[in-house]
Amino acid sequence: MSDRPGPAHATSSALATESIIDRLLDALDEQQLDELARRVSTRRFARVEARLLAALRADSAVLHRDGLTDHSEPVTHVTFSTHDNDYDPVCWGDNAVARHESGAKTPVDYGGTDVEHALRDYSSFTCPIAGSRLVVDLNTGQFTVRGAWEPA
Repeated sequence: MSDRPGPAHATSSALATESIIDRLLDALDEQQLDELARRVSTRRFARVEARLLAALRADSAVLHRDGLTDHSEPVTHVTFSTHDNDYDPVCWGDNAVARHESGAKTPVDYGGTDVEHALRDYSSFTCPIAGSRLVVDLNTGQFTVRGAWEPA
């Protein structure tokens, strides 16, 4: 016989946890709730950004290793542009430009990849403006948003 709890026990455990959390949240005043929301959002954003960076680094390593780009140098930067359509808010598009050490560029389509999924989550935090660009430095991990008026 297994020592693991069955589904009924897991459900009651989750409900008990939810009840405890609800009581804790109810005990907080508005200012404390605002601070908690800010801290949760900050931590969530950091995790989403780290997930996007990890996916980009992994994908770029595969592109380089498997010779899937037009250039032999590793990818150092990836630039995304905004995508705007009629039914969704502006978001970072999954078509990007990978820049190599030499400055050469390769177009990359991240559709259907882990990068696309992480990028959607990242878009929900950054709320990009139409025409802006997101540049990710794969060496330093720095994310830079540039406006449409700024040089590439």
